Amino acid sequence: MMNYKALLRRLRVSVAFIATLFAVSALATSQTESVIYNFPSVEQSQLTVCGPHGNLVADAAGNFYGTDAGCDPVPATVYEIVRPAPPSKQWNRKVLYTFTGGATGGDPMTGLTFDNAGDLYGTANSGGAFGLGVVFQLIHPATPNGQWTEIVIHSFAGPPNDGSSPGQTGVVFDKSGNLYGATPLGGITIAENPLCGDGLYYATTSCGVVFQMTSPPTAGGEWGEAVIHYFDYTQGAFPVGTPIFDAQGNLYGATYGGGPHRGGSVYRLNHPVAATDPWKFRVLYTFPNDFGTDMSYPAGSLTLHGTGELYGNAGGGPHEGGVFQLVPPTVAGGPWTENVLHDFSSGGDGTYPNANLLVDKAGNLYGTTGSGGSGGSSPFCYQGCGTVFELSPPASVGGTWTETILHSFPAGEYDGVKPSTGLIFSKDGSLVGVTHDGGKLGSGMVYKITP
Repeated sequence: MMNYKALLRRLRVSVAFIATLFAVSALATSQTESVIYNFPSVEQSQLTVCGPHGNLVADAAGNFYGTDAGCDPVPATVYEIVRPAPPSKQWNRKVLYTFTGGATGGDPMTGLTFDNAGDLYGTANSGGAFGLGVVFQLIHPATPNGQWTEIVIHSFAGPPNDGSSPGQTGVVFDKSGNLYGATPLGGITIAENPLCGDGLYYATTSCGVVFQMTSPPTAGGEWGEAVIHYFDYTQGAFPVGTPIFDAQGNLYGATYGGGPHRGGSVYRLNHPVAATDPWKFRVLYTFPNDFGTDMSYPAGSLTLHGTGELYGNAGGGPHEGGVFQLVPPTVAGGPWTENVLHDFSSGGDGTYPNANLLVDKAGNLYGTTGSGGSGGSSPFCYQGCGTVFELSPPASVGGTWTETILHSFPAGEYDGVKPSTGLIFSKDGSLVGVTHDGGKLGSGMVYKITP
């Protein structure tokens, strides 16, 4: 498996193919999709285009914020999609910050998070003091039209003592204002655990970490960083997605690979009882790697709902990925139970979900797939260009979940292709997401779907 930067290069689309995409005639499964914003076309000498990455986040006014990893020579950015002021219906994009590489970081590939003061936080996959990525803070301007200011609050130093290359993993706040995240690389090295360098998942020499950043005691002070868990492959390796918290402050996440069966794992880090206690790591479930009836290779962040059930997407399985549920034990310390809620297949179904799931109050799950669907194919979407799907829970425990394809990309010549993120709810209850490519100008778009 290639590293994130190689994956990013493969995902970028040739402008020369866009006319072919627009000529594709495809049947849409839903007419509820609308375009919020088309990203401007960016052309390089190699005829490639740059598209957005990472989940969107919304502010209280309903504006959306995200990252664009850029592609040489076009710089990466943090942007805001500004909600129209009536009577206008036009959404606009405002670039809040442009990465210059080097010490300030580069290649942001994940979503952002707000603090209580309105500042934004995220990770960048490269740059920093050691060239291995950073955690950054964007300080909001004092005046409405002022400039946002970036501060690098941590530069990853890499193995053996720190993480590196956070890729598509972001950061999350706890109730005390501390930040947590994971990196798929860094930590334990091949010298300590040869399995981390087997080359099956990444051309790497390390298995990844979970880290904590302690908020400064005074505004403008320095953040402290500590690794709270080093993955050693037997427990799981190469963590994916941003970790999530439960109400008790315990941290949950998934690894793309590793574990006793090499198919990835789901883990929990129990919050320390006392400040001086360590976080206690526990593997909740390990996925096989046999392409049998179970899922494998988790993708994206987990979702917590109901009475403590965990939900997630997986890129492997009997066919072409699926959605799984993990049910907590009835007795403390007992095993968690996995249920496969949906097994993606060929045909009109989506394939290879690669982002987090969104859940509503009724327990319905919403997600995206990077390929598949009934929207047709193209030179750069060989087996469908992705879908937005809904999974509805059964009427009784143990019943079958029902999948509905809400949208298949592309539906018309100006539709996007390859949704690159999960979904969020807008102020009106619609689903909002981003495609990496396609759209009217060929460089991706922000779309809205009303289920």
